[in-house]
Amino acid sequence: MSQPPTTPDRPLPGIASPIAAAVLAGGLVYLIWWAMVSTRTGQRIDSLALEGSRVGSWRLDEQADQLLGTVSVPMVGGIIVAVLLIGALRGRWVAAIAAAVAVAGANVTTQVLKMLVFRRDDLLGLGAWNGTNTLPSGHTTVAAAGLVGLMLVVPPWLRSITTALGVVGVSAYGFATLVNHWHRPSDVAAAVLVAAGWGCLAVAAVRVAERRTPLRDVTHRPGATSVILVMLAICGLALSAAAGFMVWNADPEATDRTTAFIAYVGGVAALVGMTCGGLGGLLRLLDATRPMPRAKQRTELGDVTTPAPSPQG
Repeated sequence: MSQPPTTPDRPLPGIASPIAAAVLAGGLVYLIWWAMVSTRTGQRIDSLALEGSRVGSWRLDEQADQLLGTVSVPMVGGIIVAVLLIGALRGRWVAAIAAAVAVAGANVTTQVLKMLVFRRDDLLGLGAWNGTNTLPSGHTTVAAAGLVGLMLVVPPWLRSITTALGVVGVSAYGFATLVNHWHRPSDVAAAVLVAAGWGCLAVAAVRVAERRTPLRDVTHRPGATSVILVMLAICGLALSAAAGFMVWNADPEATDRTTAFIAYVGGVAALVGMTCGGLGGLLRLLDATRPMPRAKQRTELGDVTTPAPSPQG
């Protein structure tokens, strides 16, 4: 007797995980501001890292200037056009629009937070720049948001390598702002989280739109890249915590170069760790959002499902 065909149970994932990740990213941005900007200890550690960034920075000043000089408003516009074009060529209009909104939203959010929401009081009495809020970093946001946009629209087989190379690029932009003494490590970490948070919201939008697709491609498994990035994030943040503990009670106005350099190393480790963690987590969410291609659906199920042959008994 013929048995009716059964559709494989391959539902696309829901929006709970990307929404939760976006809320977590936003909460961490606030936590970084509270811990590193609104407390004396946080300002002291950040100030030590800023002083430590002067050690040997003259060797990289020119390269840092050239890299940071590429950031501009036209660059943001170019990134938005690029993600829209890639998404259109792939027929992924929802992903393209979500990516463009994420790029624009991250950059606008950074400027609003820096100019209107967050403030920085000079709790250490250092004067000058210590009383000026620079969190989050605008330059780092541009780089991180650009990578987020590309992650959302590139083909799945390019996503891991794009993310891996992009993490190196975003870290380089963040490091360049430290070398040039434009930003503190907390500014850079917050900027990456702003971009990652908007990327998570974009993933939620894509999942809502693509839940109409009947099947999820279960033959695809998340690659090792996201796991490696998360492991690097744990190592980087652990190193940063250790460095912070070592300089916890140091005085920025009476410290030696070694102590300042330890704080700087901890800041760089936090920068790299947050970049790997935020963008590695986003990659994991994207890897889980992959509907079965139409061609594969036709191959596996056929445009018109036919009954399976009855077993011979």
